[in-house]
Amino acid sequence: MDTQAQSNKPPKRVFLAAVVMIFFTTLSAADSIGFVPSYIDGIPPQTESPRGAVALSDLPQLSELYKTTGESPAAPQGILPERIKSAAIGLDAVIQNPDTRDIDALALSILKSPTRYVDSAKLGVPGNMLIFGHSSTYRVVRNPMYKVFNRISELKPGDSISVEGGGVEYLYSVTSVRSVDVETVIDLSAAQGTKLTLTTCDILTGKSARFVVEADFVGIASTDIL
Repeated sequence: MDTQAQSNKPPKRVFLAAVVMIFFTTLSAADSIGFVPSYIDGIPPQTESPRGAVALSDLPQLSELYKTTGESPAAPQGILPERIKSAAIGLDAVIQNPDTRDIDALALSILKSPTRYVDSAKLGVPGNMLIFGHSSTYRVVRNPMYKVFNRISELKPGDSISVEGGGVEYLYSVTSVRSVDVETVIDLSAAQGTKLTLTTCDILTGKSARFVVEADFVGIASTDIL
């Protein structure tokens, strides 16, 4: 009797194989729905970024400066211009610095005085500072700012222009004076150095003509800072 019952029991190897099969089947099913981690040594695997993208954490340190100082390099801020002068043409005017590109706002600004374009350079940093103002053929105007840039076309290469700001007087030397079409593009980048550009209407040539005066920075004349 005992011998017959014992013979009806499945062999141990068959039982063990069934257990292993059930275990892996269950594990596979659990893994497919996210219940089982894909690692077993306690260390999560590195996640892959989608194709065409990369996580910033996967990149090396991009600047040695951060390692040595712990601070990012400060971008040059520059100084806003306050006054422009040129003894060669009797020019002496305050400069406006509106923080806008709006045409109507800029039109109001140059009624007060010559205006620096917001995207152009400031004093003390590389780049091209663009200052524009009115000119007029009328002998008498109620607002003197209508003729503030009347004589910039009389400037000649080598003439001096100074721009004051922050108690410092920055000197520029005229390099060219020309009449151009209104569609001419003025490069404001620092690619050509530290420059000053003045512009106004060339009324005698035509409605779409503009005078453009270009000057290079040559140095600092004086300072109120000790």
